[in-house]
Order: sequence, then structure tokens, then C-alpha cells
Amino acid sequence: MRFSKEAQNTYGIKFVIGVFLLFSMVLLSGTILNADDDIKPAWKDAFAAVDKGDYKNAIPKLENILKTKLTKLERLEIHHVLGYAYEKSRNRPKAVGHYVQAITKDYILADSANYRLAKLYEDMNNDTKAIQWYTHLVRNYQNSSYTIDVKWSLAELHLKHRQYAKAKEHLVGVVDHPGYAREATYALARCEEGLAKYTEAFKIHQKLIREKQSDKIADNALGKLKMLARDHSRSLKLTVEDKLNCGLVLYHQNKWKSAVYEFTPLTKSSDPKIKGRAIYHLGQSNQARKWYNTAMKNYNSVIALGTKSDYLTRAHYQIAQIYRKKGSLTTAVNRLESFVKNYPWSEFVDNALYDIAQIHDKRGKTELVLNAYSRLIDVAPGSEYADWAAWKIGWLRFDEKRYEESYKAFEGLKENFPGNRYAMGAHFWMAKIRERQNKPELAKKIYAEVAKARYWYYSARAKAILNVTTSELEPKAIPDSELPVNEKCPEQLQTMMKLRLYEDAIYLMSRYIDKTPDAAKECYFALITCYERLSRYDMARVIAEKALVSTTFDNQASNELAQLRRQLYPLHYEKYVEKYAKLYNVDASLVYAMILEESRYRKDAISWAGAIGLMQIMPSTGRELARQLKIPRFHSRMLKIPEVNIRMGTKYIGALNSMFDGDAMLVSGAYNGGPGRMKRWLESKNIKDIDEFVEKITIRETRLHIKKVINSYDNYVEIYGQSEVPAVNSAFGNPENPLKNSVIGKLPIKK
Repeated sequence: MRFSKEAQNTYGIKFVIGVFLLFSMVLLSGTILNADDDIKPAWKDAFAAVDKGDYKNAIPKLENILKTKLTKLERLEIHHVLGYAYEKSRNRPKAVGHYVQAITKDYILADSANYRLAKLYEDMNNDTKAIQWYTHLVRNYQNSSYTIDVKWSLAELHLKHRQYAKAKEHLVGVVDHPGYAREATYALARCEEGLAKYTEAFKIHQKLIREKQSDKIADNALGKLKMLARDHSRSLKLTVEDKLNCGLVLYHQNKWKSAVYEFTPLTKSSDPKIKGRAIYHLGQSNQARKWYNTAMKNYNSVIALGTKSDYLTRAHYQIAQIYRKKGSLTTAVNRLESFVKNYPWSEFVDNALYDIAQIHDKRGKTELVLNAYSRLIDVAPGSEYADWAAWKIGWLRFDEKRYEESYKAFEGLKENFPGNRYAMGAHFWMAKIRERQNKPELAKKIYAEVAKARYWYYSARAKAILNVTTSELEPKAIPDSELPVNEKCPEQLQTMMKLRLYEDAIYLMSRYIDKTPDAAKECYFALITCYERLSRYDMARVIAEKALVSTTFDNQASNELAQLRRQLYPLHYEKYVEKYAKLYNVDASLVYAMILEESRYRKDAISWAGAIGLMQIMPSTGRELARQLKIPRFHSRMLKIPEVNIRMGTKYIGALNSMFDGDAMLVSGAYNGGPGRMKRWLESKNIKDIDEFVEKITIRETRLHIKKVINSYDNYVEIYGQSEVPAVNSAFGNPENPLKNSVIGKLPIKK
């Protein structure tokens, strides 16, 4: 990729990975990553091998360092790294020996070595030693970040060996932790049961099921609850609420026949509220089984109870849904309209209006669709469907060329749902409408607003239409007096980074950042670096995204925000991308964007459809490309090799460029949906405006893929520069495009 002088001046030298990443981070993270400054050459050589995962060469280098004159602290550090290297080399006895040497109160990372040692014993099924070392950690390092996980591990090990009292001791400190709450509470119930405290166990299982019926813990608790009630029938009895909740657990586990069995006895209740609830859930279970006639009888029984039941309106709504499922659309609409008229206060009124609109849309009754969506917005402006309703109204009027009505619908969407993705699109399409009305100056003004607003894909398109390639990521404007004081990173981090113990640093920092929203920026940069050093690029990007929305980066300098953007849009596998982009005459920015959106730089990614690797290539496509590239003895496993995958993917993009005149939007769509399908869409839809064409691609996955790739493509071009503006125009094949001869491309942009 070639870089413009403007991009170099704005953003500095191109961000690189590999051996230079650590040093680039030094500039941003102060003392966290500069621990290498005073390291001896022999240490640097050994650590370089650890960095590469080359433990075979690292181990003898580290062993030789142990034979030299070292301070007590240096010896502890080398033992720790050797323990890690031997563990990764699967030499567990050697790893154990070195970890033990590092566990001393004089060493800042002793708890880390202790935790790894205990886990190692647990993996070796030596539970006695694992318990011994976990217990040592809890007793001697009470402020360790490992404490909660260690207590949970101890509880599990003691439970495994039916040491219920000891397990319970550790669970008391875990049950209130958000990450373990339900799991640990269930384990506590098992302890109580093992200690013959059946009433306490019974109450805990009741609580678990009452709180949530849809997870695996509830399913497990259900079995225990019923067993306890059966074995201790004189003292432990299921309440009506328990029985209803048990049925709901079975329903959520898709065990509908069992749910029916659970609900049926409750339908005989003399209490109309309980009876109505039981019959309704019986109907839900039968509906899930597709026993529609039986379910309808159940719902009618609920309706017969009238206002005595709390499920009256829900039953009416579900009957309409059954008619819709059975294909009786006219009856379904009539039922839904009656529901809206009779129960305007119901929580399902927006669902009903949305369903009405969907049915009319399927039948092509535009005015009825508009009517239903308009009513939905009026009666339930806060509904989850309201933004979609406004979006559809705008588009239906647009298709009818009733542009001013369309404009007003999109304008309302923009104003009422700020930050919403549909609202972003609405703002963009307001400019498009002004184009269609031949009002280029108004269109220009709106496009400039969209470009500056950073509206995902729509800002990228606005910039392309305006022929603009740069914009700034501005700091959040928050008064300094309101900014929180950032918390320093844990003191262990610097040593972990120096010793290349990135896994341990991730463990430490991910938990620290989760509980410290005002963590210093160095903490975020260090965590990103750790993930990148382990080639976990997808997680590095997750942390960069988290950093950008954190209070830590409010009012930060633009160069630090630019650094985060480079980590959101990195240049991993740069050697291969640049090589094959040049060979196949493909824009490298498009290749990077495709890799990012296809796999998040995970070289071993496999999609639900079977696509493999960085650029998600199907094995059949890989075989054909291997034949063309004369790659001998090709096997689909080779698609996990970065160079092979990038070469094939880039060549495929080059072929698509030839088919679609290098249009990045069409190429990215064809890459996802197939070139044949893309050609058919172009011919059948006969839409001249590329943006309208994309919005009307019927396969949602392909439509979103185009938008995601173009957004990332725009970011890569903006961050790293490009010799020319991407050839992605406002319209294609349309000599009468109103922008072509207008002043749109000539007016200055107001920043």
C-alpha cells in the first residue's frame, strides 16, 4: 500500500506489528512496557524466543541464565519463565519444579506462579496437590486477583471428593460474585444436600428456578428439586409456583411434552389466576409442538375465564399468531386489528401492529402497511419496532417518488432515535432525496453532516460522494472538572510484560479493567498488546473498542485516539497482504477490510457454512484456486495457513474486480453472496443508484457484509492513506446522475 504525505503527517509512521509492536507501545504507555531497557543481552535473546513461542530454543537459553550470577529476584523471575516454557512444552514435571522455586513472598508474581502450579496439578488429575497449592494461594495471597477463581476451583475439587463442608467454606465467598452467582449457588445446594441439610438445599433450588427458568442451571436445579420432594415427601413439598416454574424450565429447554405433563394438573386449580396461567403456558407448549388446534383450544379456555385471568390479552394475541402460522392471513389480520382496538393498553399492541404491517407487506398492500406502521409509532413510540416502522415508511414513500413525505419520515427517524443505525441511514437518505429533487447544495450540506458524524457505513458513503478521504476522531468534550481520576495499573503488570507472561497479564488486566472503569490508558494499551502478542487479534480489537467508549479516553489527545483507531483497524499479516495485493492489482485497504470483517484476523476461523481462515474461503473455492495457482497436494487444512489464505482471497478479489469494474461495493457483495447472484441482482433490479441497490439487496447477510466492509475500507484508507480516492461513486452506469454535473463535488466542506 502506498501512503499519502498527508496521511503520514497526520497520523505518523505506519503502525506495525510483530517485533516492533512492543516498542511502539512504549511511547503511549510510559513505564509499563519499557521494562526491557536494562535487560541483559542474554535475557533479551531468551525472551525473544519465548515471545515467538519457540520454547525449544528458549528453555536452554533460560537454563544457562540460571547458571550465571543472579540476584535473588532475577533467579525467581527466570524460574517463573522456565516454569511457563516447560508447561507450554508439555514437560509438566520440569514446569512444576520451576514454579515451586518461584513461589515465595519476596516475589511480586508468586501468586501467578502458584496459580499456574495448582492448575497444572489439576490438569494432571492430581487433586490432592492441586488442593494443597490452591489452599496455599488463598492463605498466603489474600489480595490476589486469582482469589475468587481459586475458591471456586477449591469448591469444585472438594465437591468432586464429597468433602461438602470444605466446599461450602469456599463457596460462601463466591456466591455473590457476578461471574459465578448461579453456578456457585447451585453448588452450595449440592453441599447442603451432601450434609443432609435437605430443607436448605430445597430452598436454594426453589430460589434458582424462581429467579430464572431459561438456563442450564435451572434445568439442573429442577431435577434436584423434584428428587428432594420425592425422597422427603413428608417435609418437602412443591408449591403451585414451583410446579409452574418447573413447567417453564421444561418449556425453555424445548421439552414441550414434559412441560405439557407439568402444566396439565394445574389447569384444574380452583384459583382462576393460577388456572389461567397454567392453561396459557399449556397453550404455549402445544403451540411450540405445532399442535395448533389444541393450543387454540387452550387459549380459548383462558379467554373464557375473562378478567379473572391475567393472561386474557396474551391469549387473544397468540390466537392471531396461530392463524398466521396456519396461513389464514385474513383471519389473522382481523384478529390483530380487533386486539389493537380492544386492548390499546396491552404490552403486545406494538407487536400486533408490526404483525399487521408485515402481513400487508407480504401481500403488497402499501397503504395498509403505511397505516399500520404509522399507528405503531403513534401508540408505541418507545417500541423496539418503532425505528423500523419509521424506516419502512420512509422507503415506501421513496419508492413511490413521494420524496417530501419520505424526507419527513427519515427526518423524524433521525430526530427521535439519535445514534440508532436506522437513524444514521435516514440522515444519509435525506441527502439522497435532495439529490433526487435536484437540490445539490442542500444535498451537499447534509452529506457533509453525515460524513462528519461518523455514522458507520453511511459516513463512508457520504465521504466517497463528496470525494473526501479524511476526518478526525474528536475527543469527547467533557469539562476537566468532571473527568474521573484514572487509576494506575496493578504493580505486577510491568514484571509480567518484561517476562513475556502475556497470558497472566491478560488474566490480571481483564479483571482489573472490568472492575475499574477509570483504569489508566496504559492498562488498556498493555492489554491490547498482550492479546496481539498472542495473535489473538480479535480480542485485541474488542479491548480497543472498549477503550474508545470508556471514560478513560474522554478528552484524550488526538494521537492517542489515533493509536486506538490503528488498533481497531490493524495491519496484521502485512507482508502477505502487500505482496499479493500488488501481484493481483488489488487495493490493499480492501483486503485488510475483508480480512477484518470476515474473520477478525483469526487464522483458524471456521464459519457455520464451512468457510475457513482469514478470508473465509470455502474448501471448494480453495480447491479451484489451488488449481489455478498450481498449489500441489492442496487440502482444506491449508486454508488456515495465513499466506495461503490471503493469496487465494486476494486473487479472488482480483477476479471479482474484473467482473465488477473494481467497484468495492459490488466486489464485497459478490465475495459474500457469489458473483452469479450479484450479476442477477444487477440485471433484475435495474437500479442505477449504487446506494439504493445495496439497500434493496434481499439477503440481509450480504447487505450487511457490504456495509461492514465498506465502513472498514473507508477507515483503512483514512488512517493509512491511499494514492487515489476509492473508485466508489454515488451512481454507476447512470449518465443522468444529478450529482455528476452539479456543484456537489466542488463545494468546500465545513468542518
